[in-house]
Amino acid sequence: MRRLDRSGVPYLSHSKVASLERCPRCYYREYVLGARQESEALHRGILFHHAAKTFYAARKDGERINPVISAKQIRAKSLPAETLPMLRNALKLLQKNQWEWHAILAVEECFFMDLVPGLPPIIGIPDLVLSRDGSLLVVDHKTSKKFNDVDSSQLVLYAEFFRRQHSTTAIIGVFDEYRLVPDLAKINKPAFRRTPVSVDRCFLPKLIARYRKAWKQMLSIQKHGEPAGSSDCWTCHPISYSYW
Repeated sequence: MRRLDRSGVPYLSHSKVASLERCPRCYYREYVLGARQESEALHRGILFHHAAKTFYAARKDGERINPVISAKQIRAKSLPAETLPMLRNALKLLQKNQWEWHAILAVEECFFMDLVPGLPPIIGIPDLVLSRDGSLLVVDHKTSKKFNDVDSSQLVLYAEFFRRQHSTTAIIGVFDEYRLVPDLAKINKPAFRRTPVSVDRCFLPKLIARYRKAWKQMLSIQKHGEPAGSSDCWTCHPISYSYW
């Protein structure tokens, strides 16, 4: 995606749209100027997703491995020392709650889709796609220090791609959420939550309208430069940037 951004190739992704909706200035910095976001939460998420990808990719190949994150990886990301036990606990929960008795179709495999005329190609990278008894499950991993409200629209997009690819309507979306805690033995509420969500095609028109609106605004920003607005975005201040 960064190569596409540097080359000025038009495309959409759900994260790109969400960045624009959250803060047009953040979008301008990241996708027009080429700034790379840097934050502890982002690094933690990247490390967890990499470990989960390795774990499920091995499962897909018929292997059984332990999902691990090393102290060396934490130091490389300049994260606080307490981050390692939190991530290791999250991976223990991933292993404990792994998707057994499902065939693994895809693990973080990128796809391109022409969603509708008038929009550029859509790029998506689902965390995990499973199959069982003719039904598909599109799974999204989330890590944070607390459980948050889930937005199923990204999974609606992913489901539409696999609906077209596999000619099936039997698809559900699932959020696997991992609450980052220092000690699993000393918590009063669960640190793992699995939430099924509907990805019915009835949600698609609203998603397409959202993407059309965002694409129109992206073209305007590309033409006119940095958008005006408040600099009080909660995302801008705690995040530093490095550029291409």
